[in-house]
Amino acid sequence: MYRIGIIGCGGIANAHARAYVELGLEITAASDIDQFRLKEFSKLYNVKNIYIDYKEMLRKEKLDIVSICTWPPLHCEMTERAAEEGVGGIICEKPMALSLAEADRMLSACRKSGTKLAVGHMRRFLNMYIKAKNLFDSEAIGEPEIIHGASVGDLLSDGTHLIDLIRFINGDKTINWVFGQIDAYEKRRRYGHHVEDASIGYIEFENRLRAFVETSQISPGSPKLGEVGFSEESFFRDLNRVNKIKWWKKGVPYCSIKIYGSDGVVQVDERSKPPLRYRGKNEKDWQAVNVVQEYDPFRLQAEALIKSMEEDVEHPCSGEQARKTLEAIMAIYESARRREIILLPLEVYENPLLEMIERGDCNAN
Repeated sequence: MYRIGIIGCGGIANAHARAYVELGLEITAASDIDQFRLKEFSKLYNVKNIYIDYKEMLRKEKLDIVSICTWPPLHCEMTERAAEEGVGGIICEKPMALSLAEADRMLSACRKSGTKLAVGHMRRFLNMYIKAKNLFDSEAIGEPEIIHGASVGDLLSDGTHLIDLIRFINGDKTINWVFGQIDAYEKRRRYGHHVEDASIGYIEFENRLRAFVETSQISPGSPKLGEVGFSEESFFRDLNRVNKIKWWKKGVPYCSIKIYGSDGVVQVDERSKPPLRYRGKNEKDWQAVNVVQEYDPFRLQAEALIKSMEEDVEHPCSGEQARKTLEAIMAIYESARRREIILLPLEVYENPLLEMIERGDCNAN
């Protein structure tokens, strides 16, 4: 039986905890700096060993599997420490890190200890995207030509899912180059780190397929304080500007993906009914695709980690795959900074957005 620990007992930790429970596994220990939240979490999932200090938990409990469910600025140091303490498998929430330098430190620590690292791009386990990939691979819409992806939010918080899913659909092909632009007018923070207000990115893969992605938080409505990483520094100050822009004129999508081919189109939209549909050659009407989800994706993500550990195989959401998704995000930032197409592999290891904001290169009040 595996000894499982959870670091960070906020909202997303519940999805991880439920996944382990569904697999018949007991959560051995949990850690959070918020004592009230920690105690409520321990009661809910019958966790007997609780800690304010995650380092103490890792040192004392000799855990086999750890879920890191904290804000992104902590992902790197916590992954490194868990690997150093001999944890066999880690599921770190997305985004993997705030820079390629941090991602490389995480991968290095896990390779050294033999730890299997997975990053929370659990949408790879959703049937709507698996079946969209099957339609893509079968050329049900002819030769794929371009993929358009859109999502509310910012690149690191939400766009990471979008770009990772496009990579997944295209068979995780290598990216040739990235061309991007950002709006960082407000110099906002989310989950404690700087995020842009809106972004666009144009990506070419080695098979010459291209993808256009767009993300934005710019809309008249916004989450409440404390929701999904929003603090006072997350909210827009220039509401007149926000209302004039209204980025999502037809509503706010989340991970909306359209695959255009020579003979048709596939559309995935998590908030639509049906969520997956396509139109093939000479078809005027959309064809709905049945996408019943038998198992929760967080359960499948945890199950895949155990398989990865036991059979020494790569996790579908491995740290190596997550680094490639993060590299595309950093390349969008770097393209905006340099105002040019960025060839990959990217040789910039720090976060270009953070550096632009710190140097005052982003116009803002």
